[in-house]
Amino acid sequence: MTWYVNPDTGLPDNDGRGVETAFRNLSRAIEAASAGDTVLLVPAAYDEDLPKLVARARNREIAVGVLGGH
Repeated sequence: MTWYVNPDTGLPDNDGRGVETAFRNLSRAIEAASAGDTVLLVPAAYDEDLPKLVARARNREIAVGVLGGH
């Protein structure tokens, strides 16, 4: 499963399953994701400790990337 995060347009009730329904923050995406899932971050300014959260995701075997990243 792929989850999406966008701090600019994400809403509390979004399901995170698409760019249009992205979560507002990475921590919410990590809560929803399971091992083997991917979380894609929309390029933006994030008001979260991203290195800490990415490490937590990786410890749970959740991949984290940037949408449109190469």
